[in-house]
Amino acid sequence: MPVVLTLFHAIQGAASVYAGLLSAMAIYNLQQREEQAEHAAQYSNTAASQLHKTRTTQTSGAVAAISSVISSVTLAVISSSDGRSPVPFLLSAVNAVGLGLAYRHLQNFWRGKAKVPFLSDYNDGIRASNQLQQALGALAVSWAISSVVHLWRTTSS
Repeated sequence: MPVVLTLFHAIQGAASVYAGLLSAMAIYNLQQREEQAEHAAQYSNTAASQLHKTRTTQTSGAVAAISSVISSVTLAVISSSDGRSPVPFLLSAVNAVGLGLAYRHLQNFWRGKAKVPFLSDYNDGIRASNQLQQALGALAVSWAISSVVHLWRTTSS
């Protein structure tokens, strides 16, 4: 079982790195229009709110991806240790909840965002954000599965 868990966490790590790359691409593409958005935010509360929400969703996606990378690497290294420790279960459960919340946060903001003609970098940012959202959802499910496996391992040892 430890070898399977190590492999599972290694795959989670790779998927988390992919989510991190999507997050970086979204942030980079959206920052290309940051100056214009800040200028518009000076004159419009709606623009200021949209800019704030854009920044917070990108931050939550990046933090969730980084947390998932660190946790998956940690668990891949320690998964061969004694199955009685509650640490793997707790790490998995925290990641499942955190990634689920980040997924929901991105979904609530980016769902249905219209693409803007002639702003390919902004549209690429929207596309990367939607792909990040899907990656975070898949990772949340994988961490939930990991939680169940680690809970079973902890209680059956």
